[in-house]
Amino acid sequence: MAVYKIFPEKDATLYSEYPNMNSGIDEIIEATTSTETDGGEPAVSRFLIKFSQSEIEDVLTNKIGTSSFQSNLKTYIADVTGLNSTTTLEVYPTSGSWNMGTGKYSSEPQTQNGVCW
Repeated sequence: MAVYKIFPEKDATLYSEYPNMNSGIDEIIEATTSTETDGGEPAVSRFLIKFSQSEIEDVLTNKIGTSSFQSNLKTYIADVTGLNSTTTLEVYPTSGSWNMGTGKYSSEPQTQNGVCW
């Protein structure tokens, strides 16, 4: 079975704690849930990833053809805290287009161009 890799065109992390912040050029994307913020309100982050539709169609049409196939999204953990063996990552399509932006989590002042919470 052949393996075809498609890399993202753009990505960004969205933070509930900083709803206007953009982190479109950060090196790491995050999916977190934490209650360690002021007031005990959950602070969560989610990330968006965009793949090229033409690359996906090329693989499906010209490389796989009519044979069955399996697809996977591989993510890697840089810093593990609070995970257990049953933690899952849920994937959903976005309902519209978005701009990656030029911010980082550590940008001062916060960068607010591009996608945000």
